Amino acid sequence: MTIQVEHDESECQLVLHVSCKDVSSDREIANTFDDLDTALTKIEQSLDNSDIYYFLIDLEAEGVPPGQGGFDPNEQWYPSGPRNPWEVFCPTFWTRASAVPHLRQRVKDWLVRLEQTLQLAETNRRSTGSLWEHDETQFGEPVATHLALLDVEFVPYYTRLLRLWDMGHEVHTGGFVDDIVEKHSIRAETEELILVYTEQCGGSDDLGLLELLNSSKSH
Repeated sequence: MTIQVEHDESECQLVLHVSCKDVSSDREIANTFDDLDTALTKIEQSLDNSDIYYFLIDLEAEGVPPGQGGFDPNEQWYPSGPRNPWEVFCPTFWTRASAVPHLRQRVKDWLVRLEQTLQLAETNRRSTGSLWEHDETQFGEPVATHLALLDVEFVPYYTRLLRLWDMGHEVHTGGFVDDIVEKHSIRAETEELILVYTEQCGGSDDLGLLELLNSSKSH
């Protein structure tokens, strides 16, 4: 399949348009993962372009309307439209892929590939910390958040990405960490998430997550 590459100079944003022909077809989903891998490669090839501040993968599935996966970080700052990172990652695609065993592994592999892209960005000495989809959305945050809320098995992948995101300028991440812990309760995966999030935020426990963790261990 063909990936469309759009450099929106007015928004300083590189948009990679990827399409899945049939989200009900395992074969088409697998083909789309090939394109998603290619999209990350194209992003990596553009990391040295100082005119690009934001990187966005716009994933569409035929017959599936844009959506926010059941959550919207802040409608005030994210009006509906083609540049809303929380509307263009196609949650239906990721939910469907994660429900099929061999495609579920492709989801995990792609999250690892995403982690490698963020690691590469660290070595590029860009003007922004880590990579961003929008000035309030870390690169890969919508997909990773959706998956971590969907199934606790994806929480460790979210945690690994969180280590690479620019937590000094995070906007919505803390709220989603709180949501993930609330969804899955205190267990090994969420304990690690709490500890990493707290460490990345300089030891602050503004959300009360450490207190919650310590309380759970005292009972």
